[in-house]
Amino acid sequence: MNYYSPVPTAGNASDKANTRAFLQQAVDHYPRLAAFSFTLGLPYRDSMADHRSLILRFHTEVWQRIGEYSWERQQERRSTPPTLLRWVWESSSAAQCKMVLLLNHDTLGAIRDVQLIENVQQAVSEMLSDAWLTVTGTDRNGVTSITPIILSRIDRGTFTTPFNQLKAQVLAMQAPVETARTGVTG
Repeated sequence: MNYYSPVPTAGNASDKANTRAFLQQAVDHYPRLAAFSFTLGLPYRDSMADHRSLILRFHTEVWQRIGEYSWERQQERRSTPPTLLRWVWESSSAAQCKMVLLLNHDTLGAIRDVQLIENVQQAVSEMLSDAWLTVTGTDRNGVTSITPIILSRIDRGTFTTPFNQLKAQVLAMQAPVETARTGVTG
């Protein structure tokens, strides 16, 4: 992993502003942004440090899988620009953890073809579930409520609604919330 930068927040007004700024950075970085909102069913752990370690291993596993996906696309001579993975998640010690993964939609391909977009979204959903299975060694169904949100600053009239949906999901997370960036893939 090239770069990993976790930033915990405590839930006050300035932290919510930092979370909004983190989202805005992701949107500003890529003209087409893919966001995957989901819930992780956390197995019992003795401490917050154990939960945090499990989540960071999950991030690493997803990063590796997206890197492999990108490499396979390159081998097929298909465009797959690099992407920086950005994460937002609830860091409280609860049985479930809401999380959002943000990445360059162009890395996944399928920009215009609706069927291809659905196939790619399904592939990412499977990557998330498989990564969680690898990390926990337990239930593959530990990743639930996967909701893809595609934001595009390029296509006219298609940005505001998905951005508001993404912002609402992130701001509804239980404080404290953490953000992180995982190294570039591709």
